Amino acid sequence: MTIVTEALKDLGTRVDLSQIPADTLLFMALPDPLERAMPVSLELEEDEPRRFQVLGRRVMERALRSLGIRWTGGVWQFFGGGNAAFAQALRAAVDAVSHRRCRSCLVIAADSLAGPDVLPELLEARRLKKGDRPTGFTPGEGGVALWLTSRSHSSASGGTEPRIVIRAVELGDDSRFRGAELPPDGRVLAGCVASALRTAGVEGKHLAVIADLNGEEYRAREWGMLLVQLQAMHLGEKVSSWFPAVGFGETGAASGALGLCVAVRGLQRRYSPSPSPLVISISDGGERAAILVSTET
Repeated sequence: MTIVTEALKDLGTRVDLSQIPADTLLFMALPDPLERAMPVSLELEEDEPRRFQVLGRRVMERALRSLGIRWTGGVWQFFGGGNAAFAQALRAAVDAVSHRRCRSCLVIAADSLAGPDVLPELLEARRLKKGDRPTGFTPGEGGVALWLTSRSHSSASGGTEPRIVIRAVELGDDSRFRGAELPPDGRVLAGCVASALRTAGVEGKHLAVIADLNGEEYRAREWGMLLVQLQAMHLGEKVSSWFPAVGFGETGAASGALGLCVAVRGLQRRYSPSPSPLVISISDGGERAAILVSTET
């Protein structure tokens, strides 16, 4: 809850959350409670969608109450798909705005792999990087709150920073995932990247990719195969890459949102190596995603 509270508090410095429009929708990405060693009832153990809804509502209600914010908007939707969960939530929010079901959306992602309940399981599974284990990840945590509006309802920026446009959000599902019989070959992820570039009308010769590589071998293997697949598609002749986990650690369901923040700041502060950076996400369960953004023209 603290992570979401702080993310909302930060967003509140830019958006007036005390007057949320009635048609505002909430889309939230969060981890599976079972994968974070959270106690759940037997009923929820057997009902995955309900698990996400119960956890999401509990976290959001407590965070809003702690900040004294009264929710006056519309329905809440919750997404859990590992590292690609944020892209799933963002895609639903973009669709809602583009189809004029609402004028604005609140998109939130939060996760923690650094808690005392989940760390023993990660250690037992040998997924953490240690002195005697060169491959593995450093546990991290993070939360992001994003206010998304249509171009026609976006307000003046009030500063020199350019506004950012979500140009494409592409989702895929790979049968080659962590623990599967066959190792990942990068085809599904490359398809997501190619679709995002095509949707946005971007040539794709020089790519700036923010990826969720975290030190685990299977992610590094898929990254390498992705580069091979892109070359075969005549994309990514030059690739600049950023890996937020180097600084933040593995942040699970929040990783895509943190990657988007990296892309946005790179564009706003004019140090992005590409005018249309990509954020890619690889979930343990096979979900894949690519998000492409650029400055408003």
